Amino acid sequence: MARKRRTVYIGGQRWKVQWDQRLKDCYGICDYDTKTIRLRAGMDVADLVDTILHEMIHARWPDLNEEAVEDFAGTMSGFLDACGLLRPEED
Repeated sequence: MARKRRTVYIGGQRWKVQWDQRLKDCYGICDYDTKTIRLRAGMDVADLVDTILHEMIHARWPDLNEEAVEDFAGTMSGFLDACGLLRPEED
């Protein structure tokens, strides 16, 4: 199923979300000039959620350094995973 371009609001600003098969060196890009978040097509759910959180944090708080963004996104995706939302629980 092909994903279409989407529009979301982050911090009161309108952002476009695009899936891009050409992204090879990274999972996502937050482009402040065009207010576009590009996501690598074909990621598994856990990587996709982590990347969405990461890029949304960049979009919402552009002054945060990369270490803080990675920590915050990792904490949130770890919490979602612990709740069983990213990977099925193993017996």
